[in-house]
Amino acid sequence: MEPSIHQLTIPTPFRVGPVHLYLIEGPVLTLVDTGPNTAEAWDELTVQLRSIGVDPYDVKQIILTHHHPDHVGLTFRWPEATIIGHSLLRPWLEKDEQFFAEYANFFYPFYRQHGLSDQHLKQVKKSYVDYLGFVKETTLDTEVGEGDELPFLPDWVVYEAPGHAQSHILLYHRKAQVAIGGDVLLASVSSNALLEAPKKGEPKPKSLLQYRDTLRKVKQLSIKKLYPGHGPVIENVAELVDQRLLAHEKRAQDILQLMNGEAMTVTDLCERLFADVHQGQPELTFSEVYGHLELLMVNEQVEQVQQGERCLFKMND
Repeated sequence: MEPSIHQLTIPTPFRVGPVHLYLIEGPVLTLVDTGPNTAEAWDELTVQLRSIGVDPYDVKQIILTHHHPDHVGLTFRWPEATIIGHSLLRPWLEKDEQFFAEYANFFYPFYRQHGLSDQHLKQVKKSYVDYLGFVKETTLDTEVGEGDELPFLPDWVVYEAPGHAQSHILLYHRKAQVAIGGDVLLASVSSNALLEAPKKGEPKPKSLLQYRDTLRKVKQLSIKKLYPGHGPVIENVAELVDQRLLAHEKRAQDILQLMNGEAMTVTDLCERLFADVHQGQPELTFSEVYGHLELLMVNEQVEQVQQGERCLFKMND
């Protein structure tokens, strides 16, 4: 029997559009994700919960799929609920100043090395600050990881699903073979494998390569129905995974053709591939291009070379 899951669709101020949250009925009423911290989102969430006979504060347990503000921003509204998520959520939820400082210390030289201008760096900093403004500080009560069972939710298990976010988890009901996937797999668009700074003493995560491994894991789970963070519910999971993996390969080859034998920075490629979009959201286009360059390097089609303080990419001979 399929578990009782209610989809709640909440507005966001982001280009991605509305976000889906999920109420799971069980011994303890559980909400998966909370939406961005805006008055409009809170009002709409309250209305939708009450339409199914639930007061917001009947929710006693919250599970967060990943740390992005459209998924965690309203979590502070439940100070008495148990907040559950991956350990990497903690500094984002707690707004750890040292963590954010280390993040900036890694990324701004990294971006500059790969060709982003000072103007773009200012834009990235502003976007970053604005984005975090949609999360109000709170904390994580219970950390979960690969294979953990979820409290008070029989047959629900956690799978780590990094790529779109390092903190990402997927929730899977073993008997019904249904999943709540956050942004792991979306029906109409491919989730961007966003770059993140490394943990201290570790190499930078290769987000797109991780994401491809996550997609393969999702396919192996034989999910009959996947409830996503955005867009329609997905029932052709294996077919869609194959489409996404193929699209990554195609995008990588498009980038290779754009290089046309030249040695280029990530920013050069962003400007050729995305033009005006790059001017508006340079951090997103940068993640997209850099991830596919890492795929090309794994496939031994491209290599990274240093030219003074700049990193360039060129086709292998």
